[in-house]
Amino acid sequence: MTHLAYPLYVAFVWHMHQPIYKHSTTGEYTLPWVRLHATKEYTQMAQVLADYPAIHATFNFTPCLVEQLQEYAAGQAVDKALAVTLKDTHSLEEREFILSFFFSLNWDKVVRRQPRYARLLQLREAAQGDAALFSEQYFRDLIAWFNLAWSDVGVSQRDPVLRRLLEKGQGFSSEDIRAIADKQRELIGRVVPLYRQLAAAGQVELTTSPYYHPILPLLVDSRAAWEASPTLPLPSALFIHAEDAAEQLRRAIESHARHFGERPRGLWPSEGAVSQALVDLLADRYGLTWLGSDEDILARSLGASIQRDGYGHVTNPRLLYQPYICPTSTRTGPGYKSPLAIVFRDHVLSDRIGFVYQHMDSRSAAEDLVHRLQRIRENLADAQNPYLVAIILDGENCWGEYENNGDDFLRHLYGLLSSAPDLRTATVSEYLAQFPPRQSLPRLAAGSWIGGNLETWIGEEAQNQAWEYLAQAREMLVTSQQEHSEVDMAVLEQAWQEVYVAEGSDWFWWYYSHNNHRPENLFDREFRAHLGNVYRLLGLPAPAWLARPIVLSGAGVYQRPPSAYVIPALTAASTAGPEWAAAGHLEPQTSAGAMQRAGTVLHRLYYGYDPQALALRLEANEDLSPYGVGVYFSSPRGERVNQRPRYAATNPALASPGIGLAREVAVLAGQGHPPQAQLSHASGLETWQPVASSLRVAAGPRALEFSLPLSDLGLQLGDQVGLVVTLARDEVLVEALPQVGYFSFTLAEFK
Repeated sequence: MTHLAYPLYVAFVWHMHQPIYKHSTTGEYTLPWVRLHATKEYTQMAQVLADYPAIHATFNFTPCLVEQLQEYAAGQAVDKALAVTLKDTHSLEEREFILSFFFSLNWDKVVRRQPRYARLLQLREAAQGDAALFSEQYFRDLIAWFNLAWSDVGVSQRDPVLRRLLEKGQGFSSEDIRAIADKQRELIGRVVPLYRQLAAAGQVELTTSPYYHPILPLLVDSRAAWEASPTLPLPSALFIHAEDAAEQLRRAIESHARHFGERPRGLWPSEGAVSQALVDLLADRYGLTWLGSDEDILARSLGASIQRDGYGHVTNPRLLYQPYICPTSTRTGPGYKSPLAIVFRDHVLSDRIGFVYQHMDSRSAAEDLVHRLQRIRENLADAQNPYLVAIILDGENCWGEYENNGDDFLRHLYGLLSSAPDLRTATVSEYLAQFPPRQSLPRLAAGSWIGGNLETWIGEEAQNQAWEYLAQAREMLVTSQQEHSEVDMAVLEQAWQEVYVAEGSDWFWWYYSHNNHRPENLFDREFRAHLGNVYRLLGLPAPAWLARPIVLSGAGVYQRPPSAYVIPALTAASTAGPEWAAAGHLEPQTSAGAMQRAGTVLHRLYYGYDPQALALRLEANEDLSPYGVGVYFSSPRGERVNQRPRYAATNPALASPGIGLAREVAVLAGQGHPPQAQLSHASGLETWQPVASSLRVAAGPRALEFSLPLSDLGLQLGDQVGLVVTLARDEVLVEALPQVGYFSFTLAEFK
């Protein structure tokens, strides 16, 4: 093994963000997530890190989050859940709200671990949600438990007030509940000072994002979305306002300096979204020395690919695990100090923390991550140069799915890293101060950490309509400012602030059908209210179109059943032909509400049939040739001898379907030779017996199509079919569709 002179440096960047929840006119906070995450994750992440002084990390706080934290700490913020918490008695409407909302935690990992809280849930289920059946004491106990459960585990154990109330368990009084609320306010007030203290000690670097978390490339020029998605429909009114991006950054840096005592050196652009035009905007401004994005952006910037084996290990690691100099033609003026550096996150490692390790034992999960880091160091095999692995992800939303809110995992991880001689954690600025970038990018590609594109925030009908509304309100404000010089400057400032708030990414995130799974959109009303305030502040009536909700078309359509018989010609063309129009389809659910994976290999599965045969078309986001595709079927008459797909044991995070799988179609798309396909019957656990069939298959670089007789699958019209698709590489299961369990459909007869 090659001896390396340097340890492998690891930079954790924990991104802390919540959108503006403050209602524009009433001042009430619509949702309580700032308050609740502050008493749980924001406190916990700092407290755990402080116990491991050898671990250095970067925390990114968005200014709009810090603004709300300060209002809660000052007693100026009241959300709906807090308002009912502080009441002694409750109306029936308030009781219904409490009953529906105050179990908003992971039931298995949190609620059911506390016997009294679990009992309250059992009673609610038994009453089928009828709030009129419960006493006021029930609601006081539920309110107390909800707020106690949203407290950092370590703080609850150390604080005498919270520990006493946890031990009490039931029969809570109004005074008990007010004591919990007072403690929450105290904890929120400690958040910013706690991180300032860690930064002063050199253990933490504090960075920022643009003030209201906008997608900067889309503010600079919405046509940036075309770079990664050339056919994406854009709004009829293009948004081209680099001056707004500059103002969002200026306000962010001033706010950061005011609250944390110094200007930030690093920037996490909202959602890791960057473009070449953005880099030119940043040149010689703001005092920033680095920014971050995702590995997909690096690959597109270099015209290369980040290659991985079946276990997800990068096989060309020197490409990814180093910072680069951002290309710019303008960073050469009198204020030039040093090149602007950019680091790119390993999205597999980041997503394992965000989505995978919650399904594993905490110690095993921590050991897996450390092993993967050590494997990176081995694969680098470069004794002459240092390297940096950037792990960047949401620092607040994933922990509720972990045992003990992630406390056990983080402590195991930080403990292992503290004692590993070949690994060393560092803040990004610490690393760059010692090891400046060795290479420059020729150009920075436009896109984000989600799929390397900007489609999460623009391109669908509802998103584009929102951008058009924003553009019209902004244009009206500019016109009014130019034509009416008598408008009060304070009023203008408020109106511009409403525009800047409406530029935030979260509105457009929830207008995206992949992220909003319900017919109603709780953020739509607030978005339109902010735009309406622009008109109201200027003494103008809000346009009638702002009173109409922006409706998502096809929201949450991940599975659509077939609508007619499908008899396709098997071509594996890059796009599905009209013969697949009546087929059902299933898409990966990359979103988990506020959390989203960087991307998936699988893009969409089409499935259809006629009275004699079943046909499937699998589309991918990348070349399928390195993968083995497995399609598994259950049938009413199939023997239930196999409960999981092939290679399932290699990836415990991909749960077994939990049904009897009777048939497997295994396909190797191959490179430069015809695809190979085989039908097999289940004959034991992960045991498949090849059988003869009339299976037909066609393969293209990113599409695979096949058909086979229903009789070969033991199926007939009227049967319900269970189905799961897997991708394997090097005999390791790397992805499944659906990601957990299976989906089913009925072979209905069509006239």
